[in-house]
Amino acid sequence: MIKTADLKAQTRRELAELAKTYGVSGWHSMRKDDLVTEISKVQRKLRRKADSSKPASSSSKSSASSKNAASKKTSSSSRSASTTAAKSKAKASAPISKGAQIAAARARAAAVSAQRCAEALDQKEQKERVSAKTARIRAQMRRRRETLDRHRDLSTGTLVGGAAVANGSSRTRNGEPHQDRVVLLVRDSYWLQANWEITRASVQRAESAMAERWHTAKPILRLLAVGDVASNQAESVARDIPIHGGVNNWYIDVDDAPSRFRVIIGYLADFGEFYTICRSNVVETPRPGECERLDEHWSDIAEDYERIYSLSGGYDQDAGDLKEVFEERLHRPMPSRGDQGQTVADPSLLRQTKLPFKVDAELIVFGKTTPNASVNIAGRPVKLQEDGSFTVRMQLPDKRQVLPVTCESRDGLRQRTTVIAVERNTKVMETVEIDDRF
Repeated sequence: MIKTADLKAQTRRELAELAKTYGVSGWHSMRKDDLVTEISKVQRKLRRKADSSKPASSSSKSSASSKNAASKKTSSSSRSASTTAAKSKAKASAPISKGAQIAAARARAAAVSAQRCAEALDQKEQKERVSAKTARIRAQMRRRRETLDRHRDLSTGTLVGGAAVANGSSRTRNGEPHQDRVVLLVRDSYWLQANWEITRASVQRAESAMAERWHTAKPILRLLAVGDVASNQAESVARDIPIHGGVNNWYIDVDDAPSRFRVIIGYLADFGEFYTICRSNVVETPRPGECERLDEHWSDIAEDYERIYSLSGGYDQDAGDLKEVFEERLHRPMPSRGDQGQTVADPSLLRQTKLPFKVDAELIVFGKTTPNASVNIAGRPVKLQEDGSFTVRMQLPDKRQVLPVTCESRDGLRQRTTVIAVERNTKVMETVEIDDRF
């Protein structure tokens, strides 16, 4: 017999098969609760019938043994009755012994599975049952972690606009391959400007190389003071400047002009380990007062690119990235130094110390009449075209001129005159040197 709790743990399909085995009428249209009720009733009936058959069989056996003188007809009838009762009991218990064992095993498995699911749900509810304050703190921690990850990413591919990435969200760089480089520019005696481009693959390599130290690593722009190559301290760390992702340039204040500097960009771990991504060119700051401060735009660099290019080490042999950046931003080739130190480039691209400028003017008189007429301008005959039109180019000196233009018919009986008065006054102004740098 199957307990009611085990029946409730079974599925409706299993209960329907069991009801069909017990012969419950209308089992196919019953719900699960109805099936459990009907099966329980049938099992109770079978249990009562089995309990009532046991004393009857025992009493029949005792009476048969004690009364040996009973008639043959009575004993045969009692044997037939006991045989019929045994057969009915076997018929009633036969389907229970076969299907009940399978159903009971399934019910036990279903009960264990249901208990496990209930325990898992309780654990999940306990975990999710947090206060509003705890949820707010967790959200703040999650946003803080996302912000730190975004600031740690120095790849310029994450920018929406800027020099390294163009066309907004399409994130293309004008058809050119993206590369790792950092360029250092001299702005004045006490300020430097670093511009960099870093690929996402380089950041991923740094993350793999630093392993567990990556989670506490900070993006750093390291300023190096470049000394005398002959000494042992050719490059020394001036200071480390913390930077963050989302930008591709940084302004650096320096002292002790004139001095030579270089920057390297990378990640600094907690224990002082520095992972370098790329190095810049070497620049030398001028003496105070030798140059004026420049603004942050490239318009002033375009006006005075030769001096800035030279101060930033553009004429050195290892100025490849600096030259590429200048040529990309200014859309012009950069000059180079010859063997004797002279500037070698297209003269039209260099800054001109002299500006030749010449302006002149002339007078054009044109008109139209009949092809067989004759036209004179200031007493000089004019040649007509086949359609009677004419065009005369004349000098226009600095004075007032009165030019009578006459037209006469072929028979000489009709004449027309038009007077043109022209005055030219040319004034050449003095040369003005314009310096629009601030």
